[in-house]
Amino acid sequence: MKTVKRIVTVFVTILLIVLFYFNPFLLFEYRLQDVLHQTPRIINNDIVIIGMDEWSMAEIGTFPWSRQVWADALNILNSVEDAQPAVIAIDVLFATNSLDLSADWALVDAVAASDNIILASLLETGLDFDGVTLGHVVTNHVTPFYELAPHATNALVDGMNDADGFVRNALLRIPVPLGNGEEQIVYSFPLATAMKYTGLPSHELINWQTDGGYEYTFITYSGLPGDFFEFSFSDIFEDWFDPIELADRIVLIGPWAVGMMDSHAVPIAPDTLMYGVEIHANVLQMILEGNFRQRVSEDIMLYIAIGLIVAIMLASELFKIRTSLIVSFAITVLYFAVLIVLQNFDWLLPVLTPAIAIALAVLYNFSYSYIIDSVEKSKMRDTFKKYVDAKLVDQLIDSKEIDANEVGRRKDIAIVFVDVRGFTSLTESMRDNPEIIVESLNSYLELTSSAILNNGGSVDKFVGDATMGLFNGFVPLDDYVFKAVKSAWDMATGSTSLNAIIKERNGLDLGFGIGVHCGEAIVGNLGPSFRKDYTAIGDSVNTAARLEGQAQRSQIIISADVYERVKDRVTADYIGEVALKGKTETVNIYSVTNVVDATSGAVARAKTRDVAVAGV
Repeated sequence: MKTVKRIVTVFVTILLIVLFYFNPFLLFEYRLQDVLHQTPRIINNDIVIIGMDEWSMAEIGTFPWSRQVWADALNILNSVEDAQPAVIAIDVLFATNSLDLSADWALVDAVAASDNIILASLLETGLDFDGVTLGHVVTNHVTPFYELAPHATNALVDGMNDADGFVRNALLRIPVPLGNGEEQIVYSFPLATAMKYTGLPSHELINWQTDGGYEYTFITYSGLPGDFFEFSFSDIFEDWFDPIELADRIVLIGPWAVGMMDSHAVPIAPDTLMYGVEIHANVLQMILEGNFRQRVSEDIMLYIAIGLIVAIMLASELFKIRTSLIVSFAITVLYFAVLIVLQNFDWLLPVLTPAIAIALAVLYNFSYSYIIDSVEKSKMRDTFKKYVDAKLVDQLIDSKEIDANEVGRRKDIAIVFVDVRGFTSLTESMRDNPEIIVESLNSYLELTSSAILNNGGSVDKFVGDATMGLFNGFVPLDDYVFKAVKSAWDMATGSTSLNAIIKERNGLDLGFGIGVHCGEAIVGNLGPSFRKDYTAIGDSVNTAARLEGQAQRSQIIISADVYERVKDRVTADYIGEVALKGKTETVNIYSVTNVVDATSGAVARAKTRDVAVAGV
């Protein structure tokens, strides 16, 4: 019993490690960290946002504005000698020359006349085809146009979004290739602004740096949306505007209108979007205050979860259940104590992910005895539910016809094959409308599956647009040959109304051919150790598939073997003796035209040729 428990424990441990490798709880972890660590604080009044808002659009005109407007604005902001802003950072990319070259030169002159300007730049990325993983690498640094770039600091305005779209991290600096085999460290918009404002180099503002100079940080937000905003861009040109109010302050100019597509979800206000220039203001305040908090990477989060799982699983192996629970509780207390201590040193350890890891490991210890008691039935039930209609599972287990490890056995069965006619060419002609193809095919597969299951059969598999059904294959079934034919008839008659609906809704005219055969086959659990398929194989199965290939649109073809067993309850036209692919001997085949209802004994009056006229 200990060996069994040890094997199960190892298996569950591996399963949990795989689960946390993909970490489906990651975004929930981030949301919890948002609640715990993102709270509004007093904002730095030296940081001022001048927004390019709707009012500015109404006053100045639609964006983009003439470069002369920007030149005039900078000249006004820097017009008071010895009382100019400490920094004017513009979150707008002037990447190329405009059509008005005189306006471009006016902007160049305005920027060159001062040393407090920071302009936006962007990174372009592409796949690293020289690498192993095809990861993204920086391919180009897009700076202001040639005449403007040398007169100002160019800083990156690129954002970093988590998988849920929230901005929780900010780029600080990154090495950018210069094209001659060398690299240049480029700074982010907030970091470059802080460097110019304080006069300090980056390593004094940020006391860590990874190999190669690349670095980003977890954002500790201070202000809510709107907290830093002070002026509209158009206010600069009003008579009442006094630039001396901005003396020695940091001025950030950026989009402040929804139509400019620069608003983002942020953790400090999850129900309200924040403009990109506001995010820069929050990161800038964080840098100036040295209020850095580092969130551990996803890899470290995985290692923590694995360590806790392994520790608790080892406890379950070394101690009895009560002692192992005490040890698990001690491990939990120790981890969260370390978490609190490291948080005081500005390191953020995960909370939810390790808590779930601990809970799942402890839950395993509680539930092991119950699992052992029920594992045999559960294993068999879970195995066959993958292959057999759920309503037939209990009947299969009670019949003791087969067990999950059986290689195979010979049985006399009936096989039904159904295939949609012309489906391959249809998919080619409608390759631009895959949703219509899938919807229509699913409707037909619903019909074929229901017809098989309602007559006591089992759906063995789907192969593209084909369905294979077995009768007396998985579960013992009386009168299985007739029920196989009856399921084929239900498909044919049911397709009339179904095809009318599909034709009206999707404009498709589909139909299928059906083949039915009976005989001896090998039924068993086939496949490698890691992937089993409970199915039937043998000449009878191949014959049924070949009969389906002989069927015309809306035709049910049965073999002579089937006809002999059901001829008193069906009417069928003799087609003749045909040669089937892969068989040396010819086979007599029939086309079913009438079927007696199995419950009432009434003859079904519809004929397959009538169904064909209906469009199936």
